[in-house]
Amino acid sequence: MSCEVVGSTALARATMHCREGRELSGGAAEELVAILADEGVGDGEKADFLLAWAEKGETGAELAGMARAFLGRAKPAGLTGRWGGKGLADCCGTGGGGRPIVNISTAAALVAAAAGLPVAKHGNRGITRPSGSADALSALGVKSARDAGELASCLGEVGCAFLYAPDFHPAFAGVAGARKILSAKGKRTAFHFLGPLVNPAKPEVRLVGVFREEDMAILAEALERLAVESYAIVYGEDEKGAPLGELSPLGRNRLVGKKGGKKFDLTEELAPGEWGSSLDLEAPRAEESAARISAVLAGDGARAVRGSVGWNAGALLWLAGMGKDWEEGRKLADETIRKGAARALLERWRTWSRG
Repeated sequence: MSCEVVGSTALARATMHCREGRELSGGAAEELVAILADEGVGDGEKADFLLAWAEKGETGAELAGMARAFLGRAKPAGLTGRWGGKGLADCCGTGGGGRPIVNISTAAALVAAAAGLPVAKHGNRGITRPSGSADALSALGVKSARDAGELASCLGEVGCAFLYAPDFHPAFAGVAGARKILSAKGKRTAFHFLGPLVNPAKPEVRLVGVFREEDMAILAEALERLAVESYAIVYGEDEKGAPLGELSPLGRNRLVGKKGGKKFDLTEELAPGEWGSSLDLEAPRAEESAARISAVLAGDGARAVRGSVGWNAGALLWLAGMGKDWEEGRKLADETIRKGAARALLERWRTWSRG
C-alpha cells in the first residue's frame, strides 16, 4: 500500500474522529503533521480534516501538540527564546477576521524593538486579509531573515527581525492548497491559531491578538503547555463593539495571560470617539498599511492608528518587564516614537536589507 493511501486513510480517520466530537490525542499530532506536510495527499482531504477539526473546536492541548510537531520539522533558527541576555518577543495575531486594517502588530513590534526589546516576529502573507505582516514589511522596504545566520545578523544590527513562516516551515507548503480552498469559502482553520505558536525562535514573550473572545482561553492553554514564560492573549473592539484582532483605544479591550509566574485577566476601555474611528484604521492594500505605519513611526498619522500601535507595543513592553504596568509600557512606546527611535530602527532595517 502506498504512503499516499496510508496517509489518506489516517487523515480520513482523524476527520471522522473530529466529526464525532472527540478530541485528538497528543500522540496523533506528529502523524497528522506528517500527513498534512505530504504533498501526495489530496488538498481536498486535508481541507475536509481542517474543517472538521475547526467545527469540532480545537483545544489547547491539541494545538500545543500540533505546534510541537511543526516545530520539530522547522528549519533551525539558532535561538531558543533569548537574545543578548534578554527574552525575545513576538507580537502577532491569529488572523481570520478579514478586516482590511493597518498591520498594527507589525508596527507595534518595530516600536517595542526600538525601545530596546529584541523582537523576532513570525508571520506570513495575507490569506484572509489583503495585507499580512510579510506584505506590509515588504512594502516598507525590509526583508525577512531567511535562515539562522541572517536572523542573528538582523537582530544584531537592527534589534528586530522577521521570520517568514514558509522559509522556516517547509511543512506548511503541503497544506497551502487546503487553506486556500477553505479561505475561498470563508472558513477559518487551525493554522490561524498555530501561526503564533510555531515561531522557530521560540520567544519567551508573546502578545497574540484574536478576533473571537472565546478563543482566548484555548490559546492561553496552548501557550501554557508550550511553557512560554510571559504572554498575553488580547482581544480588542472598535467603537461599535466589532472585533479588531488587536488592542486599541477605540473600544473595549481584554488581556488574558501570565507575567512573572502570575496569571492575569484585565479589561480596559475608553469613551468611544476620543481616539477617532475604526475607519481611520482601514488600509485595503499593503502599500497603504505601510504608509500608515511609516507615518506613526515618524510621530504622525491618524490618532486611532497611533493609539492602537502604542497600546499593543506598550503591552509587549510591559510583558517583557519594561514597565511596572500596561500604562507605563504605553508611555514608553509613545516616548520611543517621539524621540525618533522607531523611525531610526526602520531605517537601520532598510539598510540591513540592502546589504
